[in-house]
Amino acid sequence: MVQYAEDGSNILQYELGQMYQKGNDKTRDYKQAAKWYELSARHGYRRAQHLLGAMYAQGRGVARNHIKAYAWCMVSASQHSRRAILKLRKIEPNMTVAQISYAKKLSRKYYEKYVAPYAH
Repeated sequence: MVQYAEDGSNILQYELGQMYQKGNDKTRDYKQAAKWYELSARHGYRRAQHLLGAMYAQGRGVARNHIKAYAWCMVSASQHSRRAILKLRKIEPNMTVAQISYAKKLSRKYYEKYVAPYAH
């Protein structure tokens, strides 16, 4: 499975992230989960984008970063993810107007780089 995920299957990358995030106490590894979610997110998978944003918001497996959290959730929300929209509402109160503005610009960059090439 790892070999296929490394070769670029965004769904398998997401599934590996899920395995690491939801594993038992011995197998749970948030840093690995974030790594696989990011690879999947960069291949246009909206579920991974939302969960990567959530990990940035919580500081799980990555340093807490509300700007990246907001940007990744915006990308996912732009693809009709209801969960990402709800997460944005939770992240926003922790940010300044300037941070939100910057995060929106960053989300457009992420969308153009990581979603648009995979859009049908």
